[in-house]
Amino acid sequence: MHSKTATDSEAAKWFHRCLGPLPPRESIRVESQDIDNVGPWNVERLQFRCGAQEPVTAVLVRPEGIDHPPVVIAHHGYGEGKDIFMFGRYSGYEWVRQPGAANLVSSGLAVLGIDAHGHGPRLKDAPDRLMDKDAWQDAFVRNWEWFARKCIIRGVAVQGLLIHDVQCAIDYLESRGDVDASRLGMYGYSMGGTTCWSTTVIEPRIKAAVAGGCMINYETALRVRRDASWHAWVPALCQRTSREALVASIAPRPLLAVHGEDDFPYEGVAPILDAASDEYNQRGCPELFRSMFLPGDHTAAADNPRLVDETGCWLAKHL
Repeated sequence: MHSKTATDSEAAKWFHRCLGPLPPRESIRVESQDIDNVGPWNVERLQFRCGAQEPVTAVLVRPEGIDHPPVVIAHHGYGEGKDIFMFGRYSGYEWVRQPGAANLVSSGLAVLGIDAHGHGPRLKDAPDRLMDKDAWQDAFVRNWEWFARKCIIRGVAVQGLLIHDVQCAIDYLESRGDVDASRLGMYGYSMGGTTCWSTTVIEPRIKAAVAGGCMINYETALRVRRDASWHAWVPALCQRTSREALVASIAPRPLLAVHGEDDFPYEGVAPILDAASDEYNQRGCPELFRSMFLPGDHTAAADNPRLVDETGCWLAKHL
């Protein structure tokens, strides 16, 4: 088995460099903490801040009867927010059909769901989404457009700041005494899936990952003009590496990649899966990489209960 770790690979180093000057990782402080009940779950709602940076809103669910359980960071898709991704049909939005990452507690896992920039309470001064969905959508899109402009003039990739939030969340989990942050996994879908594998590339504290609805190489994405996340388009990245090489660099840590059969074109997905499979084989651990296709398109795969079931089995096995 190769001695080089994933985060030491040339692809990972170049990726980290291309993200630009990320904010410093300073001491974490919790600014609010409340207990809530959502559907069948007892939920801890909290807000933590890294130094003087924008606070991150989050929810934590823990499995009952398990002391110091392994913990998973759950990252939502674009336009969702943590409550939709964590609680699914219990989130209060009648159009939501996905099962919810909070169900991972049934696999003995604690789950921390975080809001990305401009999602949930981090979207300031927006109309109530339940009262006026279209007005909320306009405010949401404008917020992201100006956030992207701010990143451009600062020389920072949007994806870098999404990754930074996850790293701060890991720092926060390490400060808690009731979860085992040394057994840390990550799960995300769509934009969250991209953030999942992107963070795993450069963050060795993530021991296992499940990335859904996000694997397509740049060449195919440009041709068909579809991608899971425009936020993951990092300046200068393709000068020295590719998505194929980056996903492969996660080896030998366990990685499950999930896709909809009718989602992204297979000719854009296959090169990434093949590169990862080859790397895991070369490292002598082919069983630590798995790809799975679920019926339907991007949304249908996200709504399939098997997504959370398979995620729970994979992460419980490898954490």
